[in-house]
Amino acid sequence: MNDRATRRVSGSDIPPSIARGGDTGALLVDSAISHCEKLRRVLELEEWIIGTPDNPILATTCRKWKEEHEQLLSELHLERLDAADVGPVTD
Repeated sequence: MNDRATRRVSGSDIPPSIARGGDTGALLVDSAISHCEKLRRVLELEEWIIGTPDNPILATTCRKWKEEHEQLLSELHLERLDAADVGPVTD
């Protein structure tokens, strides 16, 4: 498993209702869905950023994509991930 895509969970990360024996299944599913949606968005943004030529007309938009990309990587604790780490997409 990729260590960069996982992190340790501390007691403070778990809501009190779950820590007292509540249903953790729903939280895990919601967390996994959110994680997958963010990863999908990261990949989508990378594709757009790489596919956008150095065009002054698109500079502002590309800068916003890069900012969103960095924010999502930070939220996913993947700050050091870049296209070179992933490699080319093959079928």
